[in-house]
Amino acid sequence: MHFRWVWLFVIMLLLAGCQPSYWVLEKDRIGEGSSELELYANYLQTHDDVKGYQVFTILEGRKMVIVSLGSSEKEEKIEVSDVKYSPKETIVTVKRKPGPKANEKNPYILIGLDKIDGDLIVQDETGDRFEETDYQQ
Repeated sequence: MHFRWVWLFVIMLLLAGCQPSYWVLEKDRIGEGSSELELYANYLQTHDDVKGYQVFTILEGRKMVIVSLGSSEKEEKIEVSDVKYSPKETIVTVKRKPGPKANEKNPYILIGLDKIDGDLIVQDETGDRFEETDYQQ
């Protein structure tokens, strides 16, 4: 009987370790992250040619990566495809999908990360990399 409880405990630990280390913040909750996030999101809509990513530090040292597509892709929406960690780099892969006509001039996504190990690489599914924007926080 004790053997079953030990296995159950081990399985629970393994499942707890499998939780994703990223999340997507809904845009209507952007004010909960920090005022900087909201300012940057507004900046993206007034500077709709900005394409790339920007990193912000939020609660408890966690990071928020905002990836924008630029106005040339305003008919698209962006989703997280994968996040991979290694000691040398953190790779965030996003995918573009046809989106409904939105009121955004510059589509963007808010990706929360528990941590960033090594260099941060933000890319799409074809391997094309996004550059960090020159936004001054």
